[in-house]
Formats: sequence, C-alpha cells, structure tokens
Amino acid sequence: MRIYDRVVLAVYTLTLDVLAVIFVLMAFGWRMPLDIVRTSLDNIQIRWLVGLISLFYLVISLRLIVYAFRRKYAGQAVVHDTSLGEVRISLDGIENLVKKVARQVQGVREVRGTVHMSADGLHVSLSIVMSPDISIPSVSSEVQSQVKSYVRNVVGVEVSEVRIQVENITAEVRRSRVE
Repeated sequence: MRIYDRVVLAVYTLTLDVLAVIFVLMAFGWRMPLDIVRTSLDNIQIRWLVGLISLFYLVISLRLIVYAFRRKYAGQAVVHDTSLGEVRISLDGIENLVKKVARQVQGVREVRGTVHMSADGLHVSLSIVMSPDISIPSVSSEVQSQVKSYVRNVVGVEVSEVRIQVENITAEVRRSRVE
C-alpha cells in the first residue's frame, strides 16, 4: 500500500470514528448534532458543501473497495499435497527465488521480475541490466535455463516460459531499491 493510500485510509477511518462517537452520543439523547444539521441544511451553500464532501467520501470508499480486491497475486500460490498436509508456496516467494538465481549469472547486474501462474505452468518475466562486455544471447539463454531448472528442482513446478527484457547495458553497479 502506497503512502498516499495509507494517509487517505487513516483520514477516512478517523472521520468514521468521529461520526460513530457522535451517533452513539445521539443514541443516548444528545440532540445538539441533529439541531445543527437541521438548521444548516436550510442554507443552499451548506447543502452543496455537504453534497461535495459526501461525494468525496463516496469516491474514497469506492477506491478502497477496489484496492481491497485488486491485489497483485490475490492469494495465488503453488500447492503441493503431501502425506502430512498441504504446502503452499506463494508467487512472491517464487519471484524472489527467480531474482536470486538470475542475479547469480555472470554478467547480470540488476534484476526485476514477476511470476504469473497459468494452466500450463509458471510464466516468468525478467527485466535485466547487463554488463557491457558479455554476449547478451548467451547470458540470456543461461538465465532462462538456470531459472527453469532451479524452479523445477526447488519448487517442483515446471516453468513454461521465461521472458527476458534487457533493460540496460551498463558497467556501473547501482543499488536497487528494496522490491
């Protein structure tokens, strides 16, 4: 969740908390909020302001609902049934393994990637920064074969495709962000 979404969620939640406290107090007989609402809504400018604020909160609500159901992997995992029970390996975990293997190939400087699951197996997409003094086809082929065999041996699942995009060729080593 990005910082913007966290701030919006915090403000939204605090607003709902304040409204909940007001409604609880109104349930115990506090009439002042009802009187304020009744007199304020007689003014057309205040009605417009209340409408715009309500529309804003409706949009935030819809955004939070969409965000809640639109997760990257939405619980996708590779499942192995054993005699002792079920073993689930998340696609995030497999993605981290794939990046680790690709970084170990000579000539690869940086790696970013994703793993997707389909009916025919796992699909791996990698964006790689390579050294300038190497053969790109041979390093790419080595990365593909290393990733495929490593995932098959460690995870026990066939990789149906390893796509590689050479993003850059550079001699300098940059520190990558935490992914």
